[in-house]
Amino acid sequence: MAYDTVVFNRDIRPILSNHCYACHGPDAEQREADLRLDEKDNVFRDRGDYRLIVPNQPENSALHARISSSDPGEVMPPTDFDK
Repeated sequence: MAYDTVVFNRDIRPILSNHCYACHGPDAEQREADLRLDEKDNVFRDRGDYRLIVPNQPENSALHARISSSDPGEVMPPTDFDK
């Protein structure tokens, strides 16, 4: 089944849940870098000098830069993440 539009809860949230929520999810005790990815508004908000996700502009999205990085110190999820 093909979809014409991306829907956050259907298309994005499952990816973030599987690969990011362990460190950037709802559990305040496990959260790293004070960054929550489980709330849509938080994912898309303007952070001043960067935005995690810029719709239709992956080249301007900090999240895209981190997941596509070849630098072990920058790439997300970290290389030692066992999921």
